[in-house]
Amino acid sequence: MRAPLYGPAMMNARAAYLLGSAVFLLLGACGDTLPPEPQCAEAPLPLQNARAHTLGETFYLPATLRNEQCSDKLEWRVASSPEGSDNSVYSQGGPQPRFTPDVPGDYTFRLGDLSSSVLNLRVVERAPAERFRNHYLTPLYGAARVGDELWTANGASYTVSRLVQVDGTWRKQGEVTVGSWPAALAWRDPLPYVLVAHRGSDTVGFISRERGVLEDALWVGDEPSGLAISPDGKRLYVSLATMRQVAVVDLERREVVAHVNAGFDPRALAISPDGKRLFVASYRSGNRVKDTRGTYTPADDQDIRVIDTETLRLDAIVEGVSTDLRALALSEDGAELFIAATDGDPEPSQAEPNARPFVHEVVVVGADPARPGYGQVLRRADLWRRTGSAGPLVNPAGVLVVGDTVWVSSESSDQVVALDRAQLTEKARVTVGQGARQLVALDAQGTVAVHCFQSFEAWVVGADGQVRATVKLTEDPRPADVALGERVFTRPGSNFAQNHACSSCHIETQNNGLIWRFGPSIWHNARPLQLLSATTPLEWGAYVSSADNFGYQGPASIVSRPATPQEAQGLASFLGSLLGAPRATGYTRLDGSYTEAGLRGKAIFEGKATCANCHASPLYTSRAYLPRGKSGEPADVPSLFGVYRHGIYFVGGKARSLDAAVDVALDFVEVALSAEERADLLQFLRELTPKGAAPLGIWPDIDSNEGVYPDVRPFVAFADPVDDSIPDRTILQVASEYVVLEDAQGQRVPGRVEVQGGRIEFIPAAPLAPGARYTFRALPGLPFQSGGELWGERSTAFTVAKPAAGRWPRTMMMTVQVPGRNGPMSMDMLLEASDTPRPGGLTLRILPQLFGTQQRQEVWVRVDGDVLRMEPFAMPAGPTSVADAMQVTGTVTQVDPSTQDILRVEGTLRVAGPGIDLPGVPFVITPR
Repeated sequence: MRAPLYGPAMMNARAAYLLGSAVFLLLGACGDTLPPEPQCAEAPLPLQNARAHTLGETFYLPATLRNEQCSDKLEWRVASSPEGSDNSVYSQGGPQPRFTPDVPGDYTFRLGDLSSSVLNLRVVERAPAERFRNHYLTPLYGAARVGDELWTANGASYTVSRLVQVDGTWRKQGEVTVGSWPAALAWRDPLPYVLVAHRGSDTVGFISRERGVLEDALWVGDEPSGLAISPDGKRLYVSLATMRQVAVVDLERREVVAHVNAGFDPRALAISPDGKRLFVASYRSGNRVKDTRGTYTPADDQDIRVIDTETLRLDAIVEGVSTDLRALALSEDGAELFIAATDGDPEPSQAEPNARPFVHEVVVVGADPARPGYGQVLRRADLWRRTGSAGPLVNPAGVLVVGDTVWVSSESSDQVVALDRAQLTEKARVTVGQGARQLVALDAQGTVAVHCFQSFEAWVVGADGQVRATVKLTEDPRPADVALGERVFTRPGSNFAQNHACSSCHIETQNNGLIWRFGPSIWHNARPLQLLSATTPLEWGAYVSSADNFGYQGPASIVSRPATPQEAQGLASFLGSLLGAPRATGYTRLDGSYTEAGLRGKAIFEGKATCANCHASPLYTSRAYLPRGKSGEPADVPSLFGVYRHGIYFVGGKARSLDAAVDVALDFVEVALSAEERADLLQFLRELTPKGAAPLGIWPDIDSNEGVYPDVRPFVAFADPVDDSIPDRTILQVASEYVVLEDAQGQRVPGRVEVQGGRIEFIPAAPLAPGARYTFRALPGLPFQSGGELWGERSTAFTVAKPAAGRWPRTMMMTVQVPGRNGPMSMDMLLEASDTPRPGGLTLRILPQLFGTQQRQEVWVRVDGDVLRMEPFAMPAGPTSVADAMQVTGTVTQVDPSTQDILRVEGTLRVAGPGIDLPGVPFVITPR
């Protein structure tokens, strides 16, 4: 009998309940009348919740066992299903049997005719807004022509839309629920299905054209991003960015038959008209041409790989194309390959007049080996600086060749340009919806569809550059502030930054492969953005206290476009929603649980390798600032969740693979491992993701845990809701068991919890004792609706404030003496007390009085005896510059004896920013 891939340590009481009754019913003999039937299947995967499985996601059934008692022909089948269901179990082609439900309701599966192997599954239909989790695995190639129809992959909505033309008008025909983060579509005649890449589910889905439902989804590897079908419709090629591979799928067998090495971060694909060559572009390549410091090796600048599809071997490598290659398109004759890309020079200051930190361009490469120039750059065009350009075209993301016209879309500028194919001169420019990416030819007259992924629209543009139609694809599932924040993050800046956006460096909130000059002798790898509310302070230099502060800092200081209060809050919400990697990777088991090698590596990580000294569970970061990190310079310790997908590591980009990063880390801690131990450690890092729900914020936190007011209501937040499907247990009962407040003696404080999705708040039954110390805990085992549970204690300790030395007036003025070249500069900020402060502190609104700023930020202020404590806030440092004011503490020095109003507070704060560190900056607060 083949053993399960995980051991008894993975099974706790809740998992045992799932195994014993709710999921896997191993029914023994009835009395002594019948001999027991053999057990012919492994235990179910531990992180799937069969009581509340989401429609659109594939469910993996237990693998069958092969032994003397169990037939090789045993397969799972649907024993009962809801009315209207017509989908089947697929036992072949993938690592485990799979079933993709087509309607909500209750399903029963049976392994052959064995009564001992029965599995019950309840499928729940959830709205896109309920399903949305911001892993930001956006649709790169999310539109395709399907016969006379246009289909779109709707990314954050987890749906696919179907558009048809009726009486010359394009309209939406229907919408299909699919897996998480559908990112690419592909179809060729006469396939009866449309293929969709689910970046968040690691599968390629088969959507029945006749039924209009997702009938199957095949696991292919981590984060499938791009699709290409062979001309005969028999093979599918799938780019797997994080695994540096292309998966080859036999469509008739629905089976992955090969994985091909495809270099660093492969995403965009194009296949030659004869099907003999597959072009694979590196989404984030290095740039040796602009490199003066020896950052990149020749292997780091391999932009396009050409794969022979008959032998699946490398035919050619094209170098020197560009830095970020977002999209590919072949001319109809296959002679030329067009690339939408962004190149750049990270070395000069971006403010230098002649600097070209970003060059958004179209590059043409010879694509036919029978013609001159094969594999070489034939011509290129800077889409902004070229004569005749109508302005910046930031982050080109789609490219299409139609006759003598090359169409290029811009995901940041919300525009599409038409270029002359031969000269690459601009012929027309059209403003379209937000996030313009994939381009699709609709007819022989040159009509083009533009997939605008942020506005969830398809725009139809004629060959003459006139807009023919705009079709709404689906409702936006994102919270309104997150949607606004994403727009702020991806839109171009102004002044010196009019030719780039935040997303130009933080491609898909990761990094763009370059090591940027942030100041004199400061060279930084753009740090991947994830779990920011849980892992403050932020940035390698730890000079950003919170996403709230960065909502003002980033737009003003980085892209020279100061944010309004609504935009700043939106950007903070967007950044705070970023989760990084989904649970399952290309190396975990299909539900995201650890393999045996991953568990061995976890033990090495926590033990012999000493990694956990800095990267401690449950966040896998100590949140410490090291005076000397692995790059030989100061560094904030990052979380290692999802580290396998980052691709470029450490402050200075010292390693460009996880394998190399492990060697750097082991050298740093001076630990020697055997080859087997190192392989297990590497496997653990490839599997390191949140195994329950991704951790979000906790409050009070490290910057707000002193002087907390007695009416504090601490909370902890996770990306997924607490499990509400456990029989005979309410969600409040479940949360109350695992979320507690304790005093200094470890005794539980009486109170109750309130639960809203994944946010759990504890409300003490009485005000807490002044001056006392408390610990707020979310305990391991807290179950989540998506399956899995909290893997380690999430906790925070805080001290309650002593009675205040005075009363805080409604309006105060804070004057900060900021050092300057010509002496101190006084900066005034108006502090307005809120009428409805949140329990645990006095809410103030900060309104800076200089530079005409619109800033309006809420912060917490506590008066602890005669000590004032204020949370960090964003402080304007110029017309387009905002710094972080942190470590804000002061002393009450004057109180009105008749009214007990506070009249004066004196203290200091620290001003921090890129290349800025000014501790001990004095301030005074007085009534206005």
